[in-house]
Amino acid sequence: MGSGVSGHDGWPAVPLTVKVRPAVPTDAKDVAAIHVRSWQAAYPGLIPQDYLDDLDPADRLPAWQAIFSATDWPSAGTLLLVDAGETVGFCHLSPSRDADTDPRTTGEVQSIYLAPEAWGRGGGALLLGAAVDRLAEAGFSSAVLWVLRENDRARRFYDHLGWGPDGTSKLHHWGSFDATDLRYRRYLPPEPGP
Repeated sequence: MGSGVSGHDGWPAVPLTVKVRPAVPTDAKDVAAIHVRSWQAAYPGLIPQDYLDDLDPADRLPAWQAIFSATDWPSAGTLLLVDAGETVGFCHLSPSRDADTDPRTTGEVQSIYLAPEAWGRGGGALLLGAAVDRLAEAGFSSAVLWVLRENDRARRFYDHLGWGPDGTSKLHHWGSFDATDLRYRRYLPPEPGP
């Protein structure tokens, strides 16, 4: 018997010790740390290095604590990717925040990040697949997410998993710099009946 299961949608096998679960308030510290570490590993050369160097999990912690206190499943909440008891990734979901979408029918993956050591092992596909399932269960017929235009790695990942750019972009102001984000969309299958 192998030590893993088939990778989701053709990605590498995921070890049997990996699972997805809803986040609880005590997970905020781990999520804030992964958020910062992932940015610092993924964005060098894409956004200013001094911005990345100044990121601190303690600065992100209050925002994640507020997000977790506002969890409203089935349509809004955070899923964690856990490997052998350790949080290695997260995905935050909500109704779409975009003015040109209907938040009753369009869900949003607000963020998905993995600890750098978890990259390339299939966990991201597992986590995003669980997010898509949750959004479909909540009754959304489509889902959107935003990705940095220059982030080719992330864009390939989303393309491979059935997402695609829908032609919408926006300039995101980060205080010390601006970045262009592209919106990706995926239509969700309806939940099977009884």
